[in-house]
Amino acid sequence: MEQHLKKRILGAFVTVLALGIAMPIVLDGSRSHIQLQSDVPAMPVMEPWQPIENERHVRIDLETLASGDADEEIELTEVRVVEQDDPAALGSKGDRAALDDQQLAYAWTLQLGAFEKRSNAHALRDKLRNKGYKAYVQEFASDKLTRVYVGPELQRSKIEALQQTLRTELKQRDIHIKRFKSKI
Repeated sequence: MEQHLKKRILGAFVTVLALGIAMPIVLDGSRSHIQLQSDVPAMPVMEPWQPIENERHVRIDLETLASGDADEEIELTEVRVVEQDDPAALGSKGDRAALDDQQLAYAWTLQLGAFEKRSNAHALRDKLRNKGYKAYVQEFASDKLTRVYVGPELQRSKIEALQQTLRTELKQRDIHIKRFKSKI
């Protein structure tokens, strides 16, 4: 029994000693504000996202658009519509890209259709995109039509092959080649 009692007394002594050393450190609180070294740079000064004046200006513009008063100010650029295929560039072959007089590349696109309802044009465009074609739409203010195009391609031979593919796939004969000019 003496051995067991000695072990208990020794354990109690070690516990009291550990608490005697640790408690003042914990209760002091001086070690809680120790700064650790860091290699992270200070946060840069950032500008606010939008000044309030610009937000008001955007709100006014949106209200003007919603009211319909801005329709007269917005003009769509007129784009030539093709009735038949555009001719190839003079002196160029169908398998090579060529430059015109203004040093712009000849690019070709296919016109697939014209729709009075914008939703029909967008449906055809989405159908073509789902099949992997580069399809886009263009709206014409003069005749209130939305046209669907596929392209552009820099090589006329590629657009001619694409025209044949689409004619077979869509069973549509009136797919015309048009010269594509970017609006940049």
